[in-house]
Amino acid sequence: MDETDAEFETRLCKVIAAADTEFHEQEYLWRPLDDGAAPDPAALACVRDRERWHEFVPAGAGDPQDGRFTVVCFRFAEDGPSAIGFVAWLHSHLRTMGRTGAIVICGKDVRDSARLFEVCQGVMDYWACPVGPAGDRFLSTIRTLIERGRAI
Repeated sequence: MDETDAEFETRLCKVIAAADTEFHEQEYLWRPLDDGAAPDPAALACVRDRERWHEFVPAGAGDPQDGRFTVVCFRFAEDGPSAIGFVAWLHSHLRTMGRTGAIVICGKDVRDSARLFEVCQGVMDYWACPVGPAGDRFLSTIRTLIERGRAI
């Protein structure tokens, strides 16, 4: 795709504005998954590091405050512009505008259409940032970019 930096910025502002964006009210954390145990039905993801599995689950009242994340989910519009480059683009804005970073967990979008594969390779993204000042800047940056995209 040959596009200028300005065209790239405009396209991805349109992508984030058109996405079905879900701001999770619940905080999440990584919890070890016991060998052979089924994941919690509320888990957003399960990830393996070597032989150890962890699940990304809603934090409970008894869980420690450290290690909690605020979560945003993006499901890209099937009729929207290409989302290729979205992860790097949003990370760049989080770094410059929000002075923070984020973790990204990509998953298979259940809509599974040929057009969605063209738009975003058929994935949806969970983005997470530690709860607190960094998480507040994370949410603010995302909301600002959505509004910027809607104004285009």
